[in-house]
Amino acid sequence: MREAIDRARRGGWHLRKTLGHGFGRIFCRRVEPGGAVCKVPIFTTPQRPEDRAKDILRAFRDCPHHHADQTTDLSYAHGLVDGAEKLLDAAEDFLDAEEATAGSEEAWQKAQDLLALATVSAEEVDRIMEIAQKFDAEARTLTQRGWVRGAEAGGSDGSPGSYVTLAEERMEEAADVADKARNRHDPTLITLKARVVATKGRIVSLRLRLDPR
Repeated sequence: MREAIDRARRGGWHLRKTLGHGFGRIFCRRVEPGGAVCKVPIFTTPQRPEDRAKDILRAFRDCPHHHADQTTDLSYAHGLVDGAEKLLDAAEDFLDAEEATAGSEEAWQKAQDLLALATVSAEEVDRIMEIAQKFDAEARTLTQRGWVRGAEAGGSDGSPGSYVTLAEERMEEAADVADKARNRHDPTLITLKARVVATKGRIVSLRLRLDPR
């Protein structure tokens, strides 16, 4: 929520703190005398900070007095796509780690089965155990990288499904910014729209991997 407040303030909105249960309110200070005031109340401990952050950003973008240039909005939207891509990278890491773990378990089981056969050489068993160990190492590396990527993008629970959901939410907001851009020939906007399409395609692919779960 702090990021949303800071962005509105950079765009000309003003934060006024109040006493009592509420933290304050953020509002547009460009309103003409007698005109409507664009404002969003801010509470000290909101039940869902992420929803309040969305309310602030939505009010800021829809404000009729909003004079921030399109470059600022598109830069923000590209940042949303960057975060979504990191979340999807993290989700892929965790899914790949699960597959590696399954491969390791299968190899260990095969090695145990072969040990029961007197006709199998020790070299063959060692080879399969080495494969299992490689799977184990790969799973640990992928899991660690997934945690790092997820944390960098604001994820925290290590669940591939939740990372994909967070990415979807950010892509919806980025697409909304693109839809409201006035200069449709802006190269930055064209690039943004292409990134949105590509990232949404990744989301669909990951959803297909998650479905069997």
